[in-house]
Amino acid sequence: MSDRKHSSVEDIPSFKEDFPSLPLDESTLHSLVEDAQDWAHASGLVMRSADAKSSSDSCIHAPFSLLPAPFPASLYRQAIQVQDATARLYHRLAYDAQWLLAAHENVVKTDEFTRNLCDILKKVTDEGLAQRKTLVIQRSDYMSHKDPFNSEYTLKQVEVNNMASSMGGHAERVSSLHRRVLSLLGMEQARIQAAIPHNKPITMIARALFLAWKEFGRPDGVILVIVEEFNQNQIDQRHVEYELAEQGVNPALIKRMTLTQSHQSLKLDGDRHLVLDGSTVSVVYFRAGYSPDHYHSRNEWDARLTIERSDAIKAPWIGLQVANTKKVQQVLAEDGQLEQFITDFAEAASVRNTFAGLWALDGNDPVAEKIIKHAQAKPEGYVLKPQLEGGGGNFYGEEVRDKLLHATPEERSAYILMEKLRPLVVQSYLVRAHHATPLAESVSELGVYGYAFGDDIDPPVVATGGHLLRTKGKLVLEGGVAVGASVIDSPFLYEYRGE
Repeated sequence: MSDRKHSSVEDIPSFKEDFPSLPLDESTLHSLVEDAQDWAHASGLVMRSADAKSSSDSCIHAPFSLLPAPFPASLYRQAIQVQDATARLYHRLAYDAQWLLAAHENVVKTDEFTRNLCDILKKVTDEGLAQRKTLVIQRSDYMSHKDPFNSEYTLKQVEVNNMASSMGGHAERVSSLHRRVLSLLGMEQARIQAAIPHNKPITMIARALFLAWKEFGRPDGVILVIVEEFNQNQIDQRHVEYELAEQGVNPALIKRMTLTQSHQSLKLDGDRHLVLDGSTVSVVYFRAGYSPDHYHSRNEWDARLTIERSDAIKAPWIGLQVANTKKVQQVLAEDGQLEQFITDFAEAASVRNTFAGLWALDGNDPVAEKIIKHAQAKPEGYVLKPQLEGGGGNFYGEEVRDKLLHATPEERSAYILMEKLRPLVVQSYLVRAHHATPLAESVSELGVYGYAFGDDIDPPVVATGGHLLRTKGKLVLEGGVAVGASVIDSPFLYEYRGE
């Protein structure tokens, strides 16, 4: 089961020269930006303003690129084709609590957040799962990477997101916006359709949640969405809820609550049903819970444990969150680890081929020690990453050297070392509310959405559908869409010929 309505090889432009000539003249640029901003507001490509996150009274358009970003079609196809295997991989390993707890044995000594997650995993598996089915709505993020030996671009995994995979509603709207902008610039429709891939992640996400809700078997069952108290990106979340209603879920059955509110309102009955105001919860969809900031006290952790102990279908369950650390990403890159969970040689190779260089910092491995010394000598070639999902907190350049030199062995175990990627650099107009729109050298990260639904006995139902491109200035190290460091983009597919 897969949603892969993207262009055939024969339809894709052969050269980047098919892309509009840049820079645009000032009159054209001004007209296109104004039109695009109006279209964004009219089409729901909006977010709450940074200084008023608690209300939708004041909204701005989400940051976006005026034009799509040239992206090698072969790498896009590879990312789409490997997504089903990636979803199956994480769905399978999430049920191996022993493997997960062993992988984090050193991490939990210094990382309190990961320790709390592992504690819940151990408790619910020791007790016995009330619900063996789970849903992972996943976004796998990649960058193009220029091979230093042959100058070819390859696809390399940055991270996999098993929880609160966001921006789907904005992503599909930016794809539509870019088709409009290219039309206004006079590009032929056939070429636009070939270069801008079909993109409907919200349809797929809602379909996955609907599938889980139907599987639970209660027409009056609640879909509970766990959210932050205030979220600048709330409107993007709403797109999923509205599509669920289109697919047949009564909107009155969709409830939103924080973990703090969940502690006050959720109960387990004698059959381990999760009960909210007298109604049984069928599905719990986590759009929060992935960051320490979402757990203000033991109350929030107790609420999470209550949810995990219940027979509600979790999207995702705690096993999938523990599987979502950088440590797991690094361990899977070790020889033979990935192959424990994907026994088909070709499928395992397709996933492994996307791995960048990843090294543990929590042991006495002589290979890792050699890499650490190299990173201290040439820190510009590496990124030091913490365990948490959701981005941020990375160290670059001289920060890598300082951290490696001064951290204790236990402190180092909370990080992994990753090869710094060298992505394709393109020119982009980055459109942000209340800012000028300069032409900037930029790099992009491609995310592919998919899901896996099922238990640990039978193969899960999997599907791939939709993508997100995030683009930032070439020199910007990190920062999300909400703060304007990155903008939402879409790929303009072309056949790379070394130009």
